[in-house]
Amino acid sequence: MSTEVKFQDGNLVVTRTYDAPREAVFEAWVETSKVQQWWGCGDCTNVRSEIEPKVGGRYNHHMTIHGMEVPGFATLTEYDPPARLAYSSAIPGGPDASMPSTNMVVAVDFSEVEGGTLVQLTHTGIPDMKVEGDIELREIIRTGWTAAFGKLDDFLAQAA
Repeated sequence: MSTEVKFQDGNLVVTRTYDAPREAVFEAWVETSKVQQWWGCGDCTNVRSEIEPKVGGRYNHHMTIHGMEVPGFATLTEYDPPARLAYSSAIPGGPDASMPSTNMVVAVDFSEVEGGTLVQLTHTGIPDMKVEGDIELREIIRTGWTAAFGKLDDFLAQAA
């Protein structure tokens, strides 16, 4: 199955149906040993996660991309297994700190559908900024989630 990715009302929305029970898909998002097997973009390696599955808990994922350590710190703001989780993370402003910090929120909904589980991720608060020269942060996040959703499909197929 393919991953549908679009910007809608300024938010990134990613959807995909997985051939797995809702509980198994949800667990893949909140159990450290499982998340570390699929999290991140296609070039991501060495994922180290720290997850406290409760509102206010940590939802941190540090990874290596092209040899560079990329830390990811977030706090769970919603936790309703196996239906929904949401987390927020702050990112600093631009390279010269001229832009204010931004709070991004990611909400993930898990719905039972015929043949499996529909996952819909909505990523809000992505700043309109460039990183690494002239690369849009929104494009990096879009391609990262697209790859991660594919990697999650591979992980769930192997686990079945």
